[in-house]
Amino acid sequence: MSPMTPAAADAFLRDLHVGVLAVERNSKPPLAVPIWYDVDESGNVIIWTHPDSLKAKLIERAGRASFTVQQEAMPYAYVTVEGHTSRASADDVTARRIAQRYLGENGGDGFLKSNPTDGYVIITIHKDEVRSLTYDE
Repeated sequence: MSPMTPAAADAFLRDLHVGVLAVERNSKPPLAVPIWYDVDESGNVIIWTHPDSLKAKLIERAGRASFTVQQEAMPYAYVTVEGHTSRASADDVTARRIAQRYLGENGGDGFLKSNPTDGYVIITIHKDEVRSLTYDE
């Protein structure tokens, strides 16, 4: 087992996975939730969520988060992005890209019609640190 090269870690992160978002809480263990995501041109993780969700509120308070994707079959592997966060109003282009990533073109468009972006936010986890490991031989 060894760390991935930066290029391999970036490619792995861009593959289709459900990610696990982790963010600190004051008096409880960190919140860890599975979530759909995308990756921008700089390798930062982008999520689309409602601003009143627990994850959005905790991220706003903490200003940072961790995000992990993994491969559950041999060769086992993972990439974790740790970083500071920023928040912007959701836009249809980004939300559609995330929905289509997981549901395909028609399914993603249908999902977006049932879940409009009005009032939602895009949260970016800027990659301050990337950790990875692969069990390749």
